[in-house]
Amino acid sequence: MATSRTMKTLGALVVAMTVGSLTLILMETAPIRPPVTDLSAVAKATDELAQTVWRTDEPIKVAKWRHIVVHTSAETLDADFDCHFIVDQTPRPDGGRVRATALWSRQVSGNHVFATGYAWNADSIAVLMAGNFSKTPPSPEQVQALVGLVQSLQQSCGITAERVYLARDIDPRCGSPGAAFPAQQFNGSLLHPRRL
Repeated sequence: MATSRTMKTLGALVVAMTVGSLTLILMETAPIRPPVTDLSAVAKATDELAQTVWRTDEPIKVAKWRHIVVHTSAETLDADFDCHFIVDQTPRPDGGRVRATALWSRQVSGNHVFATGYAWNADSIAVLMAGNFSKTPPSPEQVQALVGLVQSLQQSCGITAERVYLARDIDPRCGSPGAAFPAQQFNGSLLHPRRL
Protein backbone atom coordinates (compact mmCIF):
# COMPACT_ATOMS: atom_id res chain seq x y z
CA MET A 1 0.00 0.00 0.00
CA ALA A 2 1.27 3.44 -0.91
CA THR A 3 2.45 5.60 1.92
CA SER A 4 1.20 9.08 2.60
CA ARG A 5 4.57 10.51 1.60
CA THR A 6 4.46 8.73 -1.80
CA MET A 7 0.93 9.99 -2.45
CA LYS A 8 1.93 13.55 -1.61
CA THR A 9 4.93 13.31 -3.97
CA LEU A 10 2.81 11.91 -6.80
CA GLY A 11 0.15 14.57 -6.24
CA ALA A 12 2.76 17.35 -6.29
CA LEU A 13 4.22 15.89 -9.50
CA VAL A 14 0.82 15.83 -11.23
CA VAL A 15 0.11 19.43 -10.16
CA ALA A 16 3.55 20.59 -11.34
CA MET A 17 3.13 18.87 -14.72
CA THR A 18 -0.35 20.38 -15.17
CA VAL A 19 0.81 23.89 -14.29
CA GLY A 20 3.86 23.51 -16.56
CA SER A 21 1.72 22.32 -19.48
CA LEU A 22 -0.74 25.17 -19.07
CA THR A 23 2.13 27.67 -18.89
CA LEU A 24 3.61 26.32 -22.13
CA ILE A 25 0.23 26.51 -23.86
CA LEU A 26 -0.20 30.13 -22.77
CA MET A 27 3.33 30.99 -23.95
CA GLU A 28 2.67 29.59 -27.43
CA THR A 29 2.77 32.47 -29.94
CA ALA A 30 0.94 30.70 -32.75
CA PRO A 31 -2.77 30.11 -32.34
CA ILE A 32 -3.73 26.66 -31.16
CA ARG A 33 -6.29 26.39 -33.94
CA PRO A 34 -5.18 28.16 -37.15
CA PRO A 35 -7.64 30.57 -38.69
CA VAL A 36 -9.93 29.17 -41.35
CA THR A 37 -8.82 30.21 -44.83
CA ASP A 38 -10.23 29.65 -48.28
CA LEU A 39 -7.97 27.05 -49.85
CA SER A 40 -9.68 26.91 -53.25
CA ALA A 41 -7.12 29.23 -54.88
CA VAL A 42 -4.23 27.25 -53.40
CA ALA A 43 -5.75 23.96 -54.53
CA LYS A 44 -6.22 25.32 -58.07
CA ALA A 45 -2.61 26.50 -58.22
CA THR A 46 -1.39 23.16 -56.87
CA ASP A 47 -3.37 21.25 -59.50
CA GLU A 48 -1.96 23.44 -62.28
CA LEU A 49 1.58 22.95 -60.99
CA ALA A 50 1.11 19.21 -60.71
CA GLN A 51 -0.04 19.17 -64.33
CA THR A 52 3.03 21.19 -65.32
CA VAL A 53 5.27 18.69 -63.52
CA TRP A 54 3.57 15.58 -64.93
CA ARG A 55 3.21 16.86 -68.52
CA THR A 56 6.33 15.31 -70.08
CA ASP A 57 7.29 13.53 -73.30
CA GLU A 58 9.04 10.80 -71.32
CA PRO A 59 7.78 9.24 -68.07
CA ILE A 60 9.20 11.03 -65.03
CA LYS A 61 12.39 9.30 -63.94
CA VAL A 62 11.62 9.41 -60.23
CA ALA A 63 14.73 7.40 -59.30
CA LYS A 64 16.99 9.79 -61.26
CA TRP A 65 16.00 13.04 -59.57
CA ARG A 66 17.55 13.33 -56.10
CA HIS A 67 17.94 17.10 -55.60
CA ILE A 68 16.27 20.41 -56.44
CA VAL A 69 18.45 23.49 -56.93
CA VAL A 70 16.96 27.01 -57.08
CA HIS A 71 18.74 29.61 -59.25
CA THR A 72 18.05 33.13 -60.45
CA SER A 73 18.32 34.57 -63.94
CA ALA A 74 21.04 36.92 -62.64
CA GLU A 75 23.37 33.92 -63.10
CA THR A 76 24.86 33.22 -66.50
CA LEU A 77 22.48 30.38 -67.29
CA ASP A 78 20.50 29.85 -70.44
CA ALA A 79 17.14 29.10 -68.86
CA ASP A 80 15.76 26.97 -71.67
CA PHE A 81 18.93 24.94 -72.18
CA ASP A 82 20.36 24.69 -68.64
CA CYS A 83 17.30 24.49 -66.37
CA HIS A 84 14.19 22.32 -66.04
CA PHE A 85 11.66 24.90 -64.83
CA ILE A 86 11.31 28.68 -65.00
CA VAL A 87 9.26 30.72 -62.53
CA ASP A 88 8.37 33.97 -64.27
CA GLN A 89 7.97 37.33 -62.54
CA THR A 90 4.69 38.12 -64.28
CA PRO A 91 1.91 35.72 -65.12
CA ARG A 92 1.65 34.38 -68.65
CA PRO A 93 -1.59 34.85 -70.65
CA ASP A 94 -2.96 31.61 -69.14
CA GLY A 95 -2.37 33.04 -65.65
CA GLY A 96 0.45 30.67 -64.67
CA ARG A 97 3.96 31.67 -63.71
CA VAL A 98 5.68 28.28 -63.96
CA ARG A 99 6.77 26.66 -67.19
CA ALA A 100 8.74 23.51 -67.86
CA THR A 101 11.55 23.50 -70.40
CA ALA A 102 12.37 20.85 -72.98
CA LEU A 103 14.93 19.37 -70.56
CA TRP A 104 12.17 18.41 -68.14
CA SER A 105 9.87 17.24 -70.89
CA ARG A 106 12.60 14.90 -72.20
CA GLN A 107 13.77 14.00 -68.63
CA VAL A 108 17.40 14.84 -69.33
CA SER A 109 20.05 16.41 -67.11
CA GLY A 110 20.61 20.14 -67.05
CA ASN A 111 23.81 22.15 -66.97
CA HIS A 112 23.27 24.47 -64.04
CA VAL A 113 25.64 23.64 -61.16
CA PHE A 114 29.37 24.11 -61.38
CA ALA A 115 30.84 22.71 -58.17
CA THR A 116 33.56 20.13 -57.65
CA GLY A 117 33.16 16.96 -55.66
CA TYR A 118 29.76 15.79 -56.91
CA ALA A 119 28.05 15.51 -60.30
CA TRP A 120 25.14 17.78 -59.36
CA ASN A 121 23.90 18.16 -62.93
CA ALA A 122 23.28 14.43 -63.32
CA ASP A 123 20.51 14.14 -60.74
CA SER A 124 19.38 17.67 -59.84
CA ILE A 125 16.24 19.46 -61.01
CA ALA A 126 17.12 23.06 -61.84
CA VAL A 127 14.49 25.69 -61.06
CA LEU A 128 15.24 29.19 -62.31
CA MET A 129 13.55 32.23 -60.77
CA ALA A 130 13.32 35.02 -63.35
CA GLY A 131 14.79 38.20 -61.88
CA ASN A 132 17.70 39.56 -59.90
CA PHE A 133 17.13 39.37 -56.15
CA SER A 134 20.40 40.83 -54.92
CA LYS A 135 18.63 44.00 -53.67
CA THR A 136 14.91 43.53 -54.29
CA PRO A 137 13.01 40.41 -53.20
CA PRO A 138 10.73 38.51 -55.55
CA SER A 139 7.02 39.26 -55.37
CA PRO A 140 4.95 37.17 -52.95
CA GLU A 141 3.16 35.67 -55.98
CA GLN A 142 6.44 34.55 -57.54
CA VAL A 143 7.58 33.02 -54.24
CA GLN A 144 4.22 31.26 -53.90
CA ALA A 145 4.61 29.84 -57.42
CA LEU A 146 8.14 28.66 -56.57
CA VAL A 147 6.99 27.02 -53.33
CA GLY A 148 4.12 25.29 -55.10
CA LEU A 149 6.42 23.99 -57.83
CA VAL A 150 9.06 22.75 -55.40
CA GLN A 151 6.46 21.04 -53.21
CA SER A 152 4.95 19.38 -56.27
CA LEU A 153 8.41 18.17 -57.35
CA GLN A 154 9.13 16.93 -53.82
CA GLN A 155 5.92 14.91 -53.83
CA SER A 156 6.35 13.61 -57.37
CA CYS A 157 9.97 12.52 -56.97
CA GLY A 158 10.16 11.85 -53.20
CA ILE A 159 12.74 14.60 -52.60
CA THR A 160 13.09 15.57 -48.94
CA ALA A 161 13.65 19.14 -47.72
CA GLU A 162 17.28 18.29 -46.94
CA ARG A 163 17.86 17.80 -50.67
CA VAL A 164 16.43 21.14 -51.78
CA TYR A 165 19.15 23.76 -52.20
CA LEU A 166 19.63 27.35 -53.14
CA ALA A 167 22.46 27.56 -55.69
CA ARG A 168 24.64 29.41 -53.15
CA ASP A 169 24.37 26.42 -50.77
CA ILE A 170 26.32 24.37 -53.31
CA ASP A 171 28.59 27.08 -54.71
CA PRO A 172 28.88 30.07 -52.32
CA ARG A 173 30.74 32.07 -54.98
CA CYS A 174 27.57 32.49 -57.07
CA GLY A 175 25.38 34.03 -54.32
CA SER A 176 22.23 32.97 -56.17
CA PRO A 177 19.31 33.49 -55.77
CA GLY A 178 20.44 36.76 -54.17
CA ALA A 179 20.66 38.41 -50.75
CA ALA A 180 17.05 39.67 -50.89
CA PHE A 181 15.61 36.23 -51.64
CA PRO A 182 13.45 35.13 -48.65
CA ALA A 183 15.47 31.99 -47.90
CA GLN A 184 14.08 31.42 -44.40
CA GLN A 185 10.47 31.64 -45.62
CA PHE A 186 11.27 29.34 -48.56
CA ASN A 187 13.05 26.75 -46.40
CA GLY A 188 10.18 26.80 -43.90
CA SER A 189 7.70 25.93 -46.66
CA LEU A 190 9.48 22.78 -47.85
CA LEU A 191 7.83 19.41 -47.35
CA HIS A 192 9.38 17.14 -44.76
CA PRO A 193 9.04 13.31 -44.84
CA ARG A 194 5.88 13.28 -42.73
CA ARG A 195 4.22 15.66 -45.23
CA LEU A 196 5.48 14.01 -48.47
